[in-house]
Amino acid sequence: MKITFVGHASILIETGGVRILSDPWWRGPCFGAQWWVYPPPAVDVLKDARPDYIYISHGHHDHLHPGTLAQFSRDTLILVAQSSNMTRFIRDMGFNVIEVGDEDIALGGEGVSCRIIPTYSDDTLMAISDGREVCLNINDALHSAPATVQEALAARLKALYPVIDYVFCGYGTASHFPNCYVIPDKNRAATAAHRQAYFNRQWARLIDRLAPRFGFPFAADVVFLEEDLQWANEPMHNSERPTDAFRKVFPDSRVCVTDIAPGHVIEDGVTRHAELRKPLSMEALRSAYDEQIVRANRYGSVTGEAIDEVARLLQGALDAHREYLMSYEGDYRFLIRFRNSDTGVLVEKRGRQLGLNKIEAGEGRLPDFDVMYTTRLHYLKNSLARRYGDEILFVGSGGIFEYADRRLAGSNLHRELQVLLKKPGKAKLRRYGNSSRSVYKLKRVVKRMLGRKSESLYDLDAWTVYASQ
Repeated sequence: MKITFVGHASILIETGGVRILSDPWWRGPCFGAQWWVYPPPAVDVLKDARPDYIYISHGHHDHLHPGTLAQFSRDTLILVAQSSNMTRFIRDMGFNVIEVGDEDIALGGEGVSCRIIPTYSDDTLMAISDGREVCLNINDALHSAPATVQEALAARLKALYPVIDYVFCGYGTASHFPNCYVIPDKNRAATAAHRQAYFNRQWARLIDRLAPRFGFPFAADVVFLEEDLQWANEPMHNSERPTDAFRKVFPDSRVCVTDIAPGHVIEDGVTRHAELRKPLSMEALRSAYDEQIVRANRYGSVTGEAIDEVARLLQGALDAHREYLMSYEGDYRFLIRFRNSDTGVLVEKRGRQLGLNKIEAGEGRLPDFDVMYTTRLHYLKNSLARRYGDEILFVGSGGIFEYADRRLAGSNLHRELQVLLKKPGKAKLRRYGNSSRSVYKLKRVVKRMLGRKSESLYDLDAWTVYASQ
């Protein structure tokens, strides 16, 4: 079995006369102009190695990238999970799609088989076996999943494959959180490093649990080129590497972990071509991606009619969630600002009054507002109008929340605003689950008395490192 790391979440597996490529992304950005792939993928390896199959793990734009996928011959067979919500879209692009269940299917060649296993939040993983070696492509499927999901899947994989040779596992944060939050006294570089360190250790624990011969971190070759977020690139990539975390946590492990870069090749357990990760340099990035940086910071004009349309969509979201929003016990003033426009939308709650209005936002400054949210108008329009449209904001880091007061960040006040920034779903939001407010509060008091603290991956105060700490 020969495996080439192409870049980000893309690997090329060649075995038994069959070539399987995963999650190709290299032609342009994804999530609008928010994510850019870096280091550049080693696409030259595909010139003489046309894939027979392409595995698409899930629908996030850095895995299902239409601009890149369109470059491939329509004779290439696309592998997705059974009953995948991507099937119709990919077929509409002209490809034949094979839906693979979690039972082995033959891919032709000399005893090559695969299975695709659903994991968590519409994600999947793929296992490839050629009768001699086994490769697991876990991509984003487990490192951000709950511990119970991780343990159940790891146990199942070890039962299916007692000896695992290669594991490619993601370790990226893949979220706007917590780097898209501006808070007084926040140490943003330390916060980004703290968040990344958590996922590095998740990667390390998964590799230890699966105990392959070789473990490789991948699926995190992402940089931000927008000026407001360029600062995050170095602390996310350079503060600690997942392979270093693995060696710290499991110093006696026999697993060979390697921090690979695009173009790295391993075959039959032997490294045929070594490409290792280098620290990210913003100077080098700006030099290599000068044209892309200009594109990432080009916002275009905003018309009054477009703002009116978004205001109507926001009003629709407010009306759909009014009961939920009114159950919040405090008052607030939110300002939604659009890049390249002096007009914004004010969302205000005062007692039993809740509404929104267009205002001139060019001079809008904290502390006139509790939270300001800045985004591109068309990002917000897509988020409000399309299913999964909010991914551009909350996966792709398409907007910035700014708090006036650190204490408000401690209460996660931005969550009230987040409700308004998404297309309303069919399900009715419930603040207290199936309990009344009084019962819900009582349960929380009892849990605190018993010392039971529920950890959240999205508790802003818990994940923020402050300069004064």
